[in-house]
Amino acid sequence: MGPRVDQLEKSLRSGIESEPVVHVVTGRENVLRLSHKLIEFSTLCDQPGAMQDIDYFLSKPGALPRIPHLLLVSRGPDLNLANPNLDDLVGVLLIFEQSLAGYRVGAFATNDRAGRNTLVAQQRDRARVAALASRALLKRGAHLILMSFCADESFGSAAEVEPPLFEAAQDGRSVARWARRDRTIPGYLPLSVSFDATLAKIGQRTRSNLRYYRRRAEQQLGCVFLPQVEISRGEFLSFNNECMFAVPAEVAGWRYDSLKELANPLLLGVKDRDGRWLSMLGGRRYHDRSELLWQLNREGFAANSLGTVMRSYFIEHEIAQGSRRLYIEGGTENPIRFSFMPENLTDLVVVRRTLVAKAMRMVAKRYISGSNELSRMLGETDLEWLPC
Repeated sequence: MGPRVDQLEKSLRSGIESEPVVHVVTGRENVLRLSHKLIEFSTLCDQPGAMQDIDYFLSKPGALPRIPHLLLVSRGPDLNLANPNLDDLVGVLLIFEQSLAGYRVGAFATNDRAGRNTLVAQQRDRARVAALASRALLKRGAHLILMSFCADESFGSAAEVEPPLFEAAQDGRSVARWARRDRTIPGYLPLSVSFDATLAKIGQRTRSNLRYYRRRAEQQLGCVFLPQVEISRGEFLSFNNECMFAVPAEVAGWRYDSLKELANPLLLGVKDRDGRWLSMLGGRRYHDRSELLWQLNREGFAANSLGTVMRSYFIEHEIAQGSRRLYIEGGTENPIRFSFMPENLTDLVVVRRTLVAKAMRMVAKRYISGSNELSRMLGETDLEWLPC
């Protein structure tokens, strides 16, 4: 691990005098009651929008039913959970517990691949909050903990002055193992004051495609861009069925219904000259940032690259609205990602030394999508697993 002791390792392996206290709020409605406080705290921690539109993320469909838990790390034992004093907070973590047939199974995971809507704290405190939250979950019986969060760029530095934080061992015995991985992801596309100025900073081929396919679609298909789509739920579900990579009806219905939960929702679309929907994009706007949440493109137009056409309109429209960053929720495989500003991410996995945890790990490796970075960690052989 090098000459310096890793900050997160110290957080996970030791204990602290007058350590912060972790308070747990469970259930969707209870978490929602704190949404305004969470938004304010995110801004104070220089993570604007991290807890914006939390209702959307709490209702996001998953493979299994999930119970949200909000862990609030305070500087002392007293914290008004109905109206917390933000000066008393060190950080917060939003994590979900999986349930099966109505029973909680002790498997906890964050619900945000980019780690932006997961853990909120001052950058210097993020490893500390992750460690304290992990200990609190272990004490509550967690078998498996998976989380991703925006990294502390100072990992490994100033470790000598960081006080010890966390020791999960009981009677000197290790109760769990943990591993950490740091990685860099394409974070966001920086938007300039004009469409042309933004494209000038994008790779030449991607820049050409954004212009070419939009111009060709306008000439050949008579494309018209609508910055505000008016469509009934039934029509939306029908359009979903006519699209490439159509999602299940319950997911499509959730996409439509969840727009009303967003503070500043976006529903943009493209029609052809006959008034037929070709593409639709759902998103949100907060502060000076825009985020693409999902996109639908009609089947049968692969040669027209409708996704590229829609992105071209979307970028130009959001620049005109004053946005300076464009995010894509869940990331993208499109070459435009090479023009994104990089962001540092930390993945943390904690596995209790139980047969239940071992079984969960085997199930996760076998059945969870290989695109899920956290589940992939469980199958990696070159990770350094440490006792805690």
